[in-house]
Amino acid sequence: MKQMKVQLRSSLVQSSVKRIPSFLCMVFVLLIASYQVGTQKAFANELDLQFDRLAKVISPPRLSGREAGIHIEACEPTQSPGINAVEGEDYYCGVFTVPQNWDEPDGPYLDLAFITVKATGEEPASNALIFLAGGPGQSSLTKPIHGYQRLQENHDIIRMDQRGTGFSQRLGYEECLVLAVQNDALPAQIEALQAATFNPLAEGSTSPKLEELDIPVLNEICWAQFTEQGLDLSQFTTAASARDMVELLKALDYEGFTLHGVSYGTRLAMTIMAQMPTYDDAPALRSVVLDSAFPPSIYTIAAFPRKDHDFMLQLLAECRADAGCRQAYPNLDMRLSALLDRLEDEPLTASGESITLDDVAKQMMMVGASQAAYLPSMIIELEAGLLDTYLALRDGIIGTDPAQNYAGDLDRSDPVQAFIGDAYDTLGGVSGLEMIVYLNFSLVEADPLAALQTVVAENFSGYTGEKINAKLATLTAKAIAESPYVAQIQADFAAEMGIGDPEDLAKLKLAKQRLSVAGRLAQPLFNTIHCVEDIPFERFEDAVNSYNDLAFPQLSDLALSQLMADLCRNWPVKAAPIQVKDPVSSPVPTLILQGAYDRRTPVFMGKRAARELENSTYVLVPQSGHEVWTYAGDCVGQIAAAFIQDPDADLDLSCLDPLQPQWVLPRDK
Repeated sequence: MKQMKVQLRSSLVQSSVKRIPSFLCMVFVLLIASYQVGTQKAFANELDLQFDRLAKVISPPRLSGREAGIHIEACEPTQSPGINAVEGEDYYCGVFTVPQNWDEPDGPYLDLAFITVKATGEEPASNALIFLAGGPGQSSLTKPIHGYQRLQENHDIIRMDQRGTGFSQRLGYEECLVLAVQNDALPAQIEALQAATFNPLAEGSTSPKLEELDIPVLNEICWAQFTEQGLDLSQFTTAASARDMVELLKALDYEGFTLHGVSYGTRLAMTIMAQMPTYDDAPALRSVVLDSAFPPSIYTIAAFPRKDHDFMLQLLAECRADAGCRQAYPNLDMRLSALLDRLEDEPLTASGESITLDDVAKQMMMVGASQAAYLPSMIIELEAGLLDTYLALRDGIIGTDPAQNYAGDLDRSDPVQAFIGDAYDTLGGVSGLEMIVYLNFSLVEADPLAALQTVVAENFSGYTGEKINAKLATLTAKAIAESPYVAQIQADFAAEMGIGDPEDLAKLKLAKQRLSVAGRLAQPLFNTIHCVEDIPFERFEDAVNSYNDLAFPQLSDLALSQLMADLCRNWPVKAAPIQVKDPVSSPVPTLILQGAYDRRTPVFMGKRAARELENSTYVLVPQSGHEVWTYAGDCVGQIAAAFIQDPDADLDLSCLDPLQPQWVLPRDK
């Protein structure tokens, strides 16, 4: 009946409209158009209230008006490699202006930002070390350099943001938003961009997850905005960035160089290795370190289902290889498969708890620290309907590494240093080191406690956020005011910056806001790389076939593969030749560092790189995830430094032995 009434009313409206004189229809249309224009102006006026400040923080990508070559510039306050480092003496910053298209050397040009940290020794080698960040779309300039402390005496450390990232004409939704406002885009387009961006002016702002975005809509908007700037987005490729890096080293007059790539940065490194014979008068590539390898030959869409899966294959293989684990937990593969099948049908209820498949899968994926050693025992207990080990792991009672002091000589009797150490312990790796940098910057704010709370809120949510916030809740303003650690940081920073007047504080705040944007993944650049080099050569069916071959499909899904398959809609970059997927062959000495439980670039990717590179050394780092070289003083840092200092020498890997899982056996309980 309701449907009939609606249809009847609709027909009455239609018949009434037919009787309206044509000139009234025209007036009606004009009124609607006027209302839309008024709404658009009101929306723009409201946005303009913040736009001036936003435009100072976010610099949209543009073609350069400079001549090609090196241009030295003042560094941002946040770009110092250390509190006591002196700009000009210990480090310097600059812009490298390069052709947008290397086949058109006369321009147009792009400005790419770089930082050089000078070697500390009296007779440094002419062999620079250049860092290549991951993503694609991450910034190199925002990454800490703690891993290079053993190498800084003899090597300059160079970081340049790849074209389209960080401070190098970043292709991000934030930059797209600024351009959209400048170009009077439709309110609906600006609203879509606002929902997709991180706002550096708003406390607690976060970047949405990829699956939360309407990528095709955003692609259409940002393609128009970026190309209107004269940008040829098909030139923002790994091959172009490889040429940028080598030409920078050539312009800086280095005789040789070493590459350190992480994650996607290893693809960039391997591309440089493949293209070295084509570069004219290039400095010599002396060695390469690939941390968490992602070779160009990997087919991305098909690989995604294995990311949250293959770590378990590695863990089970390690258990089988250990006599004690194998005897205590026989047929663990089959028993895990049966357990996951049961949990898929219904939750496990015991001890007043209801445990779902998602709960168990989430816990299994938390294999950092020393949790891996407990997983075989947990699987067998869950099989028997027991929750003891699962609950102890979930609640952090067991499986936590001893605190590691990667932030210097922290005195944990000081509440501030204890919190910083706890934050690192929670995150670990590069994420922990980056967090320390942000926390230290917060301590020079007028209200350090509020600044710390903002940093945590902006960067972490869910379980990780809850854990760090629980630690932060124990920190008081009084403890911060009385902390000698805080006093030293504030004194050193004030001495370096000459802080004391509002203008200096404003400069620092602006620099930190710029850093907060530059350090985030540039999604449109991510799209460009994959739409040029991967997705044209793949089908979603490849992911389905990969998923169907998994031993434990409950640990994975096809959601990310589907997102990747749709990534290039309304983003018409030119596909690279199919040869971009060819294996890379190079005689350059290469160290491949692979985390055993890496869930972003799984073990099979590191092994693939080792097969392709004939002069490589493959090192599997036990109980480690993604990005394993983060600190100079630990085992991996020592191995990497020894390799770079002498790539042809035999490596001492004995420090890895204590890192092997110490399996928890029934008699140990």
